[in-house]
Amino acid sequence: MSAYYSDGTVTIYHGDFHEYHIRDADLLLTDPPYGIGYVTAWRSRQDKLVHEIEGDKEGISNSDILHMLAALKNNRHWYIFSSPNRIQNFPVRPKQWLAWDKGDRGTVGDLKAGFGEAWEAIAYGMKGRRELNGKRPRSVIRCDWSGAMDPRHPTVKPVELLQRFILWSTFEGETVFDPFMGSGTTLRAAKELGRKAIGIEIEERYCEIAAQRLSQEVLMF
Repeated sequence: MSAYYSDGTVTIYHGDFHEYHIRDADLLLTDPPYGIGYVTAWRSRQDKLVHEIEGDKEGISNSDILHMLAALKNNRHWYIFSSPNRIQNFPVRPKQWLAWDKGDRGTVGDLKAGFGEAWEAIAYGMKGRRELNGKRPRSVIRCDWSGAMDPRHPTVKPVELLQRFILWSTFEGETVFDPFMGSGTTLRAAKELGRKAIGIEIEERYCEIAAQRLSQEVLMF
């Protein structure tokens, strides 16, 4: 199992996550395809990020989640992003549903006859039981965001948001696992906080973007 990139703290693998059997991770934090065939509408047709995300028509299954959770040690947390429209069809029952409030910049949907859908759902669960770090967090998490603020991937998430989950659920030196790493934002968030990280991505161009981000001596984005 050769790595696409490794610096001793962060490791990136290229390919389908089913091909890899990661073990001993301390946190699963990932943003898999939602199964909605998402294509962003605000980019021009010439933009290289207009294309569909690989696997986004199928979404994830129960067996996919079981394969991901096999990477975790016992008594560890997991967070999996999902579309609000997919909550009722999510393959497993989480401990709780969290809501990421994107603020006004995240508003999408019918601009004339609909409410602005400015949030995303996050399934939160545990393998065994582990207490959260710090003061008890709220289930609605505000972090203003628009994909235009970080144009490396169609569904990129903010580093600040991911770091909150990492701080709530891990200690320094522990390992964060993201089997749908995209452009490597989870890995960058983990590295900045003194955690180790493992990421897997099926599209090689995003592996390259992530490797470039993580190889910077000072992380600029």
